[in-house]
Amino acid sequence: MKRTLFIIFILSIFLLFNSCDTPLNEYQAKNEDEKQIIALLNTFLEANNSGDLINLQKTFHDNGIYKSVRGGQVTKSQITETQPEWFTIAGKIELKNPEIKIAENEATVQVKSKHGAHFTSSEIFTLIKENNRWLIMKVE
Repeated sequence: MKRTLFIIFILSIFLLFNSCDTPLNEYQAKNEDEKQIIALLNTFLEANNSGDLINLQKTFHDNGIYKSVRGGQVTKSQITETQPEWFTIAGKIELKNPEIKIAENEATVQVKSKHGAHFTSSEIFTLIKENNRWLIMKVE
């Protein structure tokens, strides 16, 4: 009986902490800029998860610096010149719990990033708005 109660307790705690996550595509944007930012990050996510390097690059600013899963930092134009597979090889990722901070034409978005079944980390996307379009400058 004690063991059953303990298992129920542990499962309840697990469900409580995991059910509090808001997937990126379910985030309720507060304004038009947030809608555009969430759409950009969803495009980034879809391109990354499908291995579509062309559409992944479209989410990046030309002057940004990006890192591959191997840790190297390159510019947008260098991605296809170096080892493009290292920008999508990480497999499927999920972005959750976006916290968006906007200051005029710059924004940061902190998210919980889930890689595969177990590995989670916190990532910060730095964005810039040019010509009424948000683009990713950096992912940390």
